[in-house]
Amino acid sequence: MRKWFVAFIVACLVVPISHVHAVSRELVGKCGHWLDDALDVGWSRSDLSKLDYIMWRESRCFPRVFNSSDPNGGSGGLLQINQFWCLPNKYNPSGWLQSQGILNSCKQLLIPRVNLEAGLAIFEYSEERNGNGWQPWGK
Repeated sequence: MRKWFVAFIVACLVVPISHVHAVSRELVGKCGHWLDDALDVGWSRSDLSKLDYIMWRESRCFPRVFNSSDPNGGSGGLLQINQFWCLPNKYNPSGWLQSQGILNSCKQLLIPRVNLEAGLAIFEYSEERNGNGWQPWGK
């Protein structure tokens, strides 16, 4: 018991309190450790609960998950973003996500912050065009 208490006290001293964001205390969720990054890239607090659910359903919170069986080159990352969004096409010769300045290659979808930023751009695109930002994830 004493060793545990000492380890706890040391951990509290090592981790600055400024790094414990409010989101960590109010909404832990299954993928809670990614929610501060989601806020940092621009996701709304009101969307965090649904975002947490989507990350869990799509990747079990593992950022380097890739599903090659999805059409259009597969889907990857926390939000399992389909490579359709970053592959060249007649409207976006370098890819839609590249035209938004979010990434340079589809491989970057496996970087958590890039994936969350790409997901937000897709969410906003769908919200603007369909009135439902979650539509690309079937919600």
